[in-house]
Amino acid sequence: MEKKYIIYSPFIGTNAYIENMKRCWGSIYKVISPETAEKNISILRRTKAIVLNWVESELDFEKKKHLIWYKVLGIKIIWIFHNKIPHDAVGNSFETATAKKNIRFMVWLSDAVILHSKSSKVYLYEYRKCLRKVFYVPHVDYDRQYRWAYKYTGSNIGEDFKFIFQGHIEPYKNIELLIRVFKELNLPHCQLRIAGKPYSDAFAQEIQKKSEGANIILNLTYLTVDEVGEEIRKGHVVVLPYDVRSSMNSGAMLTVFSNRRTVIVSNNAMAQDYRDKDFLYVYDYANHEDHYRQLKAAMKQAYESGMEANREKGERAYEYTRKHNNDFVVIERLNKIMECI
Repeated sequence: MEKKYIIYSPFIGTNAYIENMKRCWGSIYKVISPETAEKNISILRRTKAIVLNWVESELDFEKKKHLIWYKVLGIKIIWIFHNKIPHDAVGNSFETATAKKNIRFMVWLSDAVILHSKSSKVYLYEYRKCLRKVFYVPHVDYDRQYRWAYKYTGSNIGEDFKFIFQGHIEPYKNIELLIRVFKELNLPHCQLRIAGKPYSDAFAQEIQKKSEGANIILNLTYLTVDEVGEEIRKGHVVVLPYDVRSSMNSGAMLTVFSNRRTVIVSNNAMAQDYRDKDFLYVYDYANHEDHYRQLKAAMKQAYESGMEANREKGERAYEYTRKHNNDFVVIERLNKIMECI
Protein backbone atom coordinates (compact mmCIF):
# COMPACT_ATOMS: atom_id res chain seq x y z
CA MET A 1 0.00 0.00 0.00
CA GLU A 2 1.41 3.36 -1.03
CA LYS A 3 2.31 5.59 1.90
CA LYS A 4 1.30 9.11 0.92
CA TYR A 5 0.72 10.99 4.17
CA ILE A 6 3.01 12.84 6.54
CA ILE A 7 1.95 13.89 10.04
CA TYR A 8 3.25 17.31 11.02
CA SER A 9 3.42 18.43 14.65
CA PRO A 10 2.59 21.01 15.75
CA PHE A 11 0.14 21.36 12.88
CA ILE A 12 -1.09 24.84 13.80
CA GLY A 13 0.82 27.71 15.42
CA THR A 14 1.66 31.40 15.23
CA ASN A 15 5.15 30.64 13.92
CA ALA A 16 5.28 31.16 10.13
CA TYR A 17 7.96 28.46 10.03
CA ILE A 18 5.26 25.83 10.56
CA GLU A 19 3.24 26.89 7.53
CA ASN A 20 6.35 27.24 5.37
CA MET A 21 7.62 23.76 6.21
CA LYS A 22 4.16 22.22 5.79
CA ARG A 23 4.13 23.76 2.32
CA CYS A 24 7.51 22.20 1.49
CA TRP A 25 6.52 18.77 2.84
CA GLY A 26 3.24 19.15 0.97
CA SER A 27 5.06 19.00 -2.36
CA ILE A 28 6.05 15.38 -1.50
CA TYR A 29 3.21 14.05 0.66
CA LYS A 30 -0.21 15.10 1.87
CA VAL A 31 0.43 16.81 5.22
CA ILE A 32 -2.02 16.01 8.00
CA SER A 33 -2.39 16.66 11.74
CA PRO A 34 -1.83 13.96 14.40
CA GLU A 35 -5.56 14.10 15.19
CA THR A 36 -6.52 13.44 11.56
CA ALA A 37 -4.25 10.40 11.37
CA GLU A 38 -5.28 8.87 14.66
CA LYS A 39 -9.00 9.14 13.89
CA ASN A 40 -8.66 7.12 10.69
CA ILE A 41 -6.77 3.82 10.74
CA SER A 42 -6.75 3.67 6.91
CA ILE A 43 -4.91 7.01 6.77
CA LEU A 44 -2.58 5.95 9.58
CA ARG A 45 -1.60 2.81 7.67
CA ARG A 46 -0.74 4.97 4.64
CA THR A 47 1.34 7.45 6.66
CA LYS A 48 5.04 7.49 5.83
CA ALA A 49 6.38 9.60 8.72
CA ILE A 50 5.70 12.02 11.52
CA VAL A 51 7.70 15.27 11.67
CA LEU A 52 8.20 16.61 15.20
CA ASN A 53 9.20 20.13 16.26
CA TRP A 54 10.11 21.28 19.81
CA VAL A 55 8.77 18.03 21.27
CA GLU A 56 11.66 17.67 23.74
CA SER A 57 10.13 20.29 26.03
CA GLU A 58 6.96 18.27 26.58
CA LEU A 59 7.87 14.57 26.45
CA ASP A 60 6.43 12.45 29.24
CA PHE A 61 6.05 8.68 29.55
CA GLU A 62 2.71 8.59 27.69
CA LYS A 63 4.02 10.67 24.77
CA LYS A 64 7.15 8.55 24.49
CA LYS A 65 5.00 5.42 24.46
CA HIS A 66 2.85 6.98 21.74
CA LEU A 67 5.89 7.67 19.56
CA ILE A 68 7.08 4.09 19.99
CA TRP A 69 3.59 2.98 18.86
CA TYR A 70 4.12 4.97 15.65
CA LYS A 71 7.38 3.08 15.11
CA VAL A 72 5.65 -0.27 15.61
CA LEU A 73 3.16 0.74 12.90
CA GLY A 74 6.09 1.36 10.52
CA ILE A 75 5.80 5.16 10.62
CA LYS A 76 9.18 6.88 10.43
CA ILE A 77 10.10 9.42 13.12
CA ILE A 78 11.66 12.67 11.90
CA TRP A 79 12.75 15.11 14.61
CA ILE A 80 13.93 18.69 14.06
CA PHE A 81 16.77 19.69 16.40
CA HIS A 82 15.94 23.39 16.87
CA ASN A 83 17.66 24.40 20.15
CA LYS A 84 20.48 23.13 22.35
CA ILE A 85 17.90 22.92 25.12
CA PRO A 86 14.44 24.54 25.45
CA HIS A 87 14.85 28.24 26.22
CA ASP A 88 12.92 28.08 29.49
CA ALA A 89 15.23 25.34 30.80
CA VAL A 90 18.26 27.66 30.95
CA GLY A 91 19.40 28.23 34.52
CA ASN A 92 17.30 25.39 35.94
CA SER A 93 19.43 22.30 36.51
CA PHE A 94 16.46 19.92 36.82
CA GLU A 95 14.76 21.18 33.65
CA THR A 96 18.07 21.15 31.77
CA ALA A 97 18.72 17.53 32.81
CA THR A 98 15.17 16.54 31.81
CA ALA A 99 15.50 18.28 28.44
CA LYS A 100 18.81 16.54 27.72
CA LYS A 101 17.27 13.20 28.66
CA ASN A 102 14.43 13.87 26.20
CA ILE A 103 16.85 14.94 23.48
CA ARG A 104 18.80 11.72 24.00
CA PHE A 105 15.57 9.76 23.63
CA MET A 106 14.66 11.58 20.40
CA VAL A 107 18.11 11.03 18.90
CA TRP A 108 17.82 7.32 19.73
CA LEU A 109 14.24 6.91 18.48
CA SER A 110 14.32 9.02 15.32
CA ASP A 111 14.87 7.61 11.86
CA ALA A 112 16.11 11.05 10.79
CA VAL A 113 17.29 14.09 12.73
CA ILE A 114 17.11 17.35 10.78
CA LEU A 115 19.48 20.26 11.42
CA HIS A 116 18.81 23.75 10.09
CA SER A 117 22.42 24.84 10.58
CA LYS A 118 25.49 22.86 9.60
CA SER A 119 27.38 24.08 12.67
CA SER A 120 24.78 22.62 15.04
CA LYS A 121 25.97 19.06 14.35
CA VAL A 122 28.60 19.43 17.08
CA TYR A 123 25.85 19.71 19.71
CA LEU A 124 24.61 16.21 18.87
CA TYR A 125 27.91 14.53 19.78
CA GLU A 126 26.89 14.62 23.42
CA TYR A 127 24.00 12.31 22.56
CA ARG A 128 25.28 10.15 19.72
CA LYS A 129 28.71 9.64 18.18
CA CYS A 130 27.48 8.12 14.92
CA LEU A 131 25.53 10.73 12.99
CA ARG A 132 24.55 8.78 9.89
CA LYS A 133 20.87 9.57 10.36
CA VAL A 134 21.50 13.30 10.76
CA PHE A 135 20.58 15.47 7.76
CA TYR A 136 21.11 19.15 7.05
CA VAL A 137 18.15 21.01 5.56
CA PRO A 138 18.43 24.79 5.10
CA HIS A 139 15.96 26.81 7.14
CA VAL A 140 13.32 27.85 4.63
CA ASP A 141 13.16 31.59 3.96
CA TYR A 142 10.13 33.85 4.43
CA ASP A 143 9.89 35.23 0.91
CA ARG A 144 6.33 33.91 0.57
CA GLN A 145 5.35 36.09 3.54
CA TYR A 146 7.33 39.14 2.43
CA ARG A 147 7.55 38.75 -1.35
CA TRP A 148 6.10 42.25 -1.64
CA ALA A 149 9.01 43.70 0.37
CA TYR A 150 10.20 46.69 -1.55
CA LYS A 151 13.71 47.85 -2.36
CA TYR A 152 14.57 51.10 -0.58
CA THR A 153 14.75 54.08 -2.92
CA GLY A 154 14.35 56.97 -0.46
CA SER A 155 16.73 59.52 1.00
CA ASN A 156 18.74 59.32 4.22
CA ILE A 157 18.72 63.09 4.71
CA GLY A 158 17.42 64.03 8.15
CA GLU A 159 16.69 60.41 9.06
CA ASP A 160 17.68 58.89 12.40
CA PHE A 161 19.71 55.69 12.33
CA LYS A 162 17.32 53.00 13.61
CA PHE A 163 18.14 49.78 15.42
CA ILE A 164 15.23 47.32 15.53
CA PHE A 165 14.30 44.40 17.72
CA GLN A 166 11.26 42.46 16.55
CA GLY A 167 9.86 39.23 17.95
CA HIS A 168 8.24 37.69 20.98
CA ILE A 169 9.86 39.37 23.98
CA GLU A 170 11.25 36.68 26.26
CA PRO A 171 14.14 36.59 28.75
CA TYR A 172 16.49 34.53 26.56
CA LYS A 173 16.42 37.28 23.92
CA ASN A 174 18.21 39.75 26.26
CA ILE A 175 16.06 42.81 25.57
CA GLU A 176 17.09 44.39 28.88
CA LEU A 177 20.74 44.07 27.88
CA LEU A 178 19.95 45.64 24.49
CA ILE A 179 18.29 48.61 26.19
CA ARG A 180 21.24 49.03 28.55
CA VAL A 181 23.74 48.99 25.67
CA PHE A 182 21.72 51.42 23.57
CA LYS A 183 21.39 53.88 26.44
CA GLU A 184 25.07 53.81 27.31
CA LEU A 185 26.16 54.17 23.67
CA ASN A 186 24.13 57.40 23.52
CA LEU A 187 24.68 57.73 19.78
CA PRO A 188 23.54 60.98 18.11
CA HIS A 189 20.50 60.85 15.82
CA CYS A 190 19.90 57.21 16.70
CA GLN A 191 16.74 55.36 17.68
CA LEU A 192 15.93 51.90 19.03
CA ARG A 193 12.56 50.35 18.17
CA ILE A 194 11.32 47.30 20.10
CA ALA A 195 8.25 45.55 18.71
CA GLY A 196 6.59 42.36 19.85
CA LYS A 197 4.45 40.85 22.55
CA PRO A 198 6.14 40.28 25.95
CA TYR A 199 5.65 36.89 27.53
CA SER A 200 4.01 38.51 30.58
CA ASP A 201 2.48 41.84 31.66
CA ALA A 202 5.08 42.16 34.41
CA PHE A 203 7.91 41.81 31.90
CA ALA A 204 6.25 44.41 29.65
CA GLN A 205 6.19 46.88 32.54
CA GLU A 206 9.84 46.16 33.26
CA ILE A 207 10.79 46.84 29.62
CA GLN A 208 8.80 50.08 29.65
CA LYS A 209 10.50 51.28 32.83
CA LYS A 210 14.01 50.47 31.59
CA SER A 211 13.33 52.28 28.29
CA GLU A 212 12.51 55.61 29.92
CA GLY A 213 14.80 58.55 29.21
CA ALA A 214 16.10 57.36 25.85
CA ASN A 215 15.06 57.50 22.20
CA ILE A 216 13.39 54.09 22.41
CA ILE A 217 10.07 53.42 20.68
CA LEU A 218 8.04 50.51 22.09
CA ASN A 219 5.28 48.58 20.35
CA LEU A 220 4.59 45.84 22.88
CA THR A 221 1.78 44.02 21.12
CA TYR A 222 1.30 40.89 19.03
CA LEU A 223 2.15 41.63 15.38
CA THR A 224 0.58 40.08 12.30
CA VAL A 225 2.86 38.79 9.55
CA ASP A 226 2.40 42.01 7.58
CA GLU A 227 3.18 44.12 10.66
CA VAL A 228 6.37 42.14 11.32
CA GLY A 229 7.67 43.07 7.87
CA GLU A 230 6.64 46.69 8.32
CA GLU A 231 8.52 46.95 11.62
CA ILE A 232 11.67 45.38 10.24
CA ARG A 233 11.73 47.68 7.23
CA LYS A 234 11.42 50.76 9.43
CA GLY A 235 15.01 50.21 10.55
CA HIS A 236 18.52 49.92 9.22
CA VAL A 237 19.88 47.11 11.43
CA VAL A 238 17.98 44.44 13.39
CA VAL A 239 19.59 43.37 16.68
CA LEU A 240 19.21 39.76 17.91
CA PRO A 241 21.23 39.40 21.14
CA TYR A 242 19.99 35.88 21.97
CA ASP A 243 21.34 33.71 24.78
CA VAL A 244 23.56 31.12 23.09
CA ARG A 245 23.18 28.68 26.00
CA SER A 246 19.92 27.60 24.38
CA SER A 247 19.71 29.36 21.02
CA MET A 248 21.07 27.38 18.09
CA ASN A 249 19.12 28.56 15.04
CA SER A 250 17.45 31.83 14.19
CA GLY A 251 14.36 31.95 12.05
CA ALA A 252 14.25 35.63 13.01
CA MET A 253 17.51 36.18 11.12
CA LEU A 254 15.99 34.64 7.97
CA THR A 255 12.92 36.83 8.46
CA VAL A 256 15.18 39.89 8.52
CA PHE A 257 17.05 38.79 5.40
CA SER A 258 13.74 38.15 3.63
CA ASN A 259 12.93 41.82 4.32
CA ARG A 260 16.23 43.04 2.83
CA ARG A 261 17.81 44.05 6.13
CA THR A 262 20.98 43.06 7.94
CA VAL A 263 21.39 41.85 11.52
CA ILE A 264 23.61 42.00 14.56
CA VAL A 265 23.39 38.50 16.02
CA SER A 266 25.09 36.51 18.77
CA ASN A 267 27.24 33.63 17.58
CA ASN A 268 24.70 30.79 17.53
CA ALA A 269 25.11 27.80 15.23
CA MET A 270 23.20 29.35 12.33
CA ALA A 271 25.25 32.55 12.59
CA GLN A 272 28.39 30.39 12.48
CA ASP A 273 27.25 29.08 9.09
CA TYR A 274 27.59 32.69 7.86
CA ARG A 275 31.06 33.27 9.33
CA ASP A 276 32.59 34.05 5.92
CA LYS A 277 29.81 36.44 4.81
CA ASP A 278 30.12 40.22 4.98
CA PHE A 279 26.42 41.09 5.03
CA LEU A 280 25.81 40.69 8.77
CA TYR A 281 27.47 41.40 12.13
CA VAL A 282 28.23 38.33 14.26
CA TYR A 283 29.74 38.59 17.73
CA ASP A 284 30.75 36.03 20.35
CA TYR A 285 30.77 36.37 24.13
CA ALA A 286 31.95 34.44 27.19
CA ASN A 287 29.62 35.65 29.96
CA HIS A 288 27.01 38.32 30.70
CA GLU A 289 29.39 41.25 31.05
CA ASP A 290 31.35 40.16 28.00
CA HIS A 291 28.02 39.99 26.17
CA TYR A 292 27.49 43.64 27.10
CA ARG A 293 30.90 44.63 25.74
CA GLN A 294 30.67 42.64 22.51
CA LEU A 295 27.12 43.76 21.74
CA LYS A 296 28.13 47.37 22.40
CA ALA A 297 31.07 47.08 20.00
CA ALA A 298 28.91 45.47 17.29
CA MET A 299 26.20 48.14 17.54
CA LYS A 300 28.82 50.91 17.41
CA GLN A 301 30.40 49.31 14.33
CA ALA A 302 27.02 49.01 12.58
CA TYR A 303 26.13 52.62 13.38
CA GLU A 304 29.48 53.94 12.15
CA SER A 305 29.14 51.94 8.92
CA GLY A 306 26.22 54.20 8.02
CA MET A 307 22.73 53.76 6.62
CA GLU A 308 23.63 53.13 3.00
CA ALA A 309 26.26 50.48 3.75
CA ASN A 310 23.77 48.64 5.95
CA ARG A 311 21.07 48.81 3.28
CA GLU A 312 23.53 47.26 0.84
CA LYS A 313 24.28 44.50 3.36
CA GLY A 314 20.55 43.84 3.59
CA GLU A 315 20.25 43.54 -0.18
CA ARG A 316 23.15 41.05 -0.31
CA ALA A 317 21.63 39.07 2.56
CA TYR A 318 18.33 38.90 0.67
CA GLU A 319 19.94 37.69 -2.55
CA TYR A 320 21.96 35.03 -0.70
CA THR A 321 18.89 33.79 1.18
CA ARG A 322 16.76 33.58 -1.97
CA LYS A 323 19.42 31.39 -3.55
CA HIS A 324 20.22 29.07 -0.63
CA ASN A 325 17.02 28.94 1.48
CA ASN A 326 14.20 28.85 -1.05
CA ASP A 327 11.47 26.19 -1.26
CA PHE A 328 13.15 24.29 -4.09
CA VAL A 329 16.40 23.79 -2.16
CA VAL A 330 14.52 22.69 0.96
CA ILE A 331 12.23 20.30 -0.95
CA GLU A 332 15.21 18.71 -2.70
CA ARG A 333 16.82 17.99 0.69
CA LEU A 334 13.58 16.60 2.13
CA ASN A 335 13.22 14.27 -0.86
CA LYS A 336 16.73 12.92 -0.26
CA ILE A 337 15.91 12.23 3.39
CA MET A 338 12.81 10.25 2.42
CA GLU A 339 14.86 8.22 -0.03
CA CYS A 340 17.23 7.29 2.79
CA ILE A 341 14.81 6.22 5.51
